[in-house]
Amino acid sequence: MTHIFITGGTGFIGTQTLEQLFREDHTVSVLVRSKARWEQIRKQLGGLSGDGQRETSVGNERIFPVIGDLSLPGLGLSAPDMASVLTADVIIHAGGPMDIRIGEAEARAVFLQAAEELLSLASQIHKRKGLQHFIHLVGFKSPFTADNIHNPAPIIASLEKESPYELMKFLADLRIRQGAKQLNFPLSVVHPSVLIGSSENGDTPQTGGLGILVQATARRLMSITPGGNSHWLPLFHVDHAAEFISALAKESNPVSQTYYLLDEKKQSPSMTELVSGIAKELRVSKPWGAISPKWLSKILGSPLGRKIGIPKESLDFIVDVNHVYPLTAAQDMQRKYGLGHAINASIMPHTISDLDFRLVHSHPQADGYIRGKRGPLATLERVGSDKGKPPILFVHGTLSGADCLLPLAEQFPESSVCLVDLPGFGRSPYHHGADVIEGHIESLVRAIRSFETPVTLVGHSLGGLLAAHAYARVPEQIHRLHLLQPALHSAARRYRSAQINEAALRMLRAASLRKQLLAQSCFTDISDIPPAYVTYVLAELQSPRVRKTTAETLSALTRAESFTLKQLDARLLHQTSILWGTQDQMYRLPERFRSARTVEIAAAHHFPISHPVLSAQLLRQQGL
Repeated sequence: MTHIFITGGTGFIGTQTLEQLFREDHTVSVLVRSKARWEQIRKQLGGLSGDGQRETSVGNERIFPVIGDLSLPGLGLSAPDMASVLTADVIIHAGGPMDIRIGEAEARAVFLQAAEELLSLASQIHKRKGLQHFIHLVGFKSPFTADNIHNPAPIIASLEKESPYELMKFLADLRIRQGAKQLNFPLSVVHPSVLIGSSENGDTPQTGGLGILVQATARRLMSITPGGNSHWLPLFHVDHAAEFISALAKESNPVSQTYYLLDEKKQSPSMTELVSGIAKELRVSKPWGAISPKWLSKILGSPLGRKIGIPKESLDFIVDVNHVYPLTAAQDMQRKYGLGHAINASIMPHTISDLDFRLVHSHPQADGYIRGKRGPLATLERVGSDKGKPPILFVHGTLSGADCLLPLAEQFPESSVCLVDLPGFGRSPYHHGADVIEGHIESLVRAIRSFETPVTLVGHSLGGLLAAHAYARVPEQIHRLHLLQPALHSAARRYRSAQINEAALRMLRAASLRKQLLAQSCFTDISDIPPAYVTYVLAELQSPRVRKTTAETLSALTRAESFTLKQLDARLLHQTSILWGTQDQMYRLPERFRSARTVEIAAAHHFPISHPVLSAQLLRQQGL
C-alpha cells in the first residue's frame, strides 16, 4: 500500500484527487490548515457513488490530516506529523491559492518558498528510503521544460511583466525541476489548463477561472470578445485531472515527464464561440466583435479598466490558436489507464449555470447535501436512514429554488430526498424551448425518469402545477403526489408582459420585495418572511438568466393554456393530497380539485417556506 503526502487536498482539484486516491486504497496524509477545515473535507470525501449511495466514510487509518501551512518553515508541521510525512512514498504538490490578483509577498511564500520546503522534505525522504515519485501541479502557461532549466536566465528575464501569481508559480516549477534533477528522484510535472467542474454534473466551486468570463458576460461586458476567433480558452474537467493524478500515483516505475492536460484545439470553441455559448445560457446578447488581448490588457490595466473590475491577469489564460502544446505524453497515459480527457459539451450549460449561481450567492453551501444532476436539472440530494422508503422529490415555485425548500426537506431525515432547480432557476440551465411551461414540464419528467424506483413528488406553487402535469405523463414513476398551494388557475393579468416583469424584477430591493410578498399574500405578515429567503431571492435576481426566466414564467402563468388538466381531474381527486393556505388572496383552489384529501390551513401562499415544520406534519398526516 502506497503512502502519499498531498498538499492542496482541500482545494478544488485536491478534494477530487483525494476521492480518487481513497478509491485506490492508498494511505494518504493531507496537509490542512485546521482540524475544522479537515472535518468539512472529510464529510465531502464519501460523496455519492454512481448508484446514488454514500460511499464508506473515510477511516483515520487510510486518510488523515497533518496540520500545517505551505507558507511556514517546515510547512508548520509538528514533530509527530513530520515524522509521519517522512515515511511517504509519493508527494503530490497541488497546494497554492487560485487567486490571480495576490501580491508578490504572498505569492512568493505560497509558491516559491513552499517549493523549497517540499524539496527539503523530498530530499530527506529520498536519503532515508528513496522517494518513489514527486508529482507537481503547475499552470499550463509555465515556460520551463526539462530542456531549458540549465540556462533559465533568459526565460526569467522575459517573465518580468508577469503577475506575481504567474511569476512565482513558474519559478516554483523551475526550482522543483532543478531540485529533482539534482537529487535524482522521478518528477512528473502536470500542467492542467483552466479547470471546470465535473464532467458528470458541472459542479464548479472554483470561480476564479472560467467564472471570470461568466461574470463578465452576465454584466454584459463581453460584447467584444478578447481574441475573437484567433484565440481560445483551453479547458479541462476537474474529475479528469484528478483521475490523471491518481493514475500517476499508481505508476510503479515512474519516469520524469511533463504532462499537459487540456482539450485539443480542433475540438474546442474559439473565444467568440465560447462567449456566445455563455451568453446563450445567461440569456443575454451574444458578442458582435473582437479585440486583441494585448490591447484589452492595456485597457484593463488602466484606471478605467480597474473600475470595470475585470482583472487583466485573467487574459493570461487565453491562447493563440496557432500555439501548439505537446500532448503526446498525457495522451499516452490517458490511453494506458482509459482516462477521460475530452470536454463534455453537453455538460457545459450546467457548468455555466453553476458558476452563475455561485457568483451571485455569497454562501451557496448546503451542508449534508450533495450537488447532483437528474436529467437536465441540477439537484440537492441526501440519502436517508430508511433505504426502503421511496425518495421524496421536491419541486419549488417562482421566486424560489431548491435551496428554499431545504428547511422542509430537513423534516424528513429518514427519507432520501432530492430537491431540483427548475430550468433557468438556481443551478439548472434554461431549457430554451419555445413554450416556457412545456419546457419546465418535460425537464421535470426527464428528472423523474432518472430514478430507478417511483418517487414521492411534492410540488409547491408553480412546482405543484408542474408536478400535476408530470403525474399525468408518468404516473407509473410517481408513488404519491402532494401539492402545496398549487397554481391551478391563471395568474393576474398584470404579469402578462415578460418585458415589464423583467424590468420590475431588476428594480427589486429588500424593502420593496417584502412589500410585494405581503401585498401578494405570499406571507401573512413581516415576521413570517424568513430573512434567508429574502437574501436568496435578491441574489437570484442578480442573474440575468434567472431574472429573464422568472419574468417569462410569470407571463406564461397568465395564459389559460398552461392549466389544461382535465385528463387529470379524476386521479387528482382520488390519489392526490393538497394542502391549501386560506390566507392566499391571489390564488384559489378550483372546486373540481377539492377532495377528501384536501386540507385547508390558515396560512399564506408560501407556507412551506414560512412554516416548514407544520407543513411536514401535515404531509405526514397525508401519508408522506
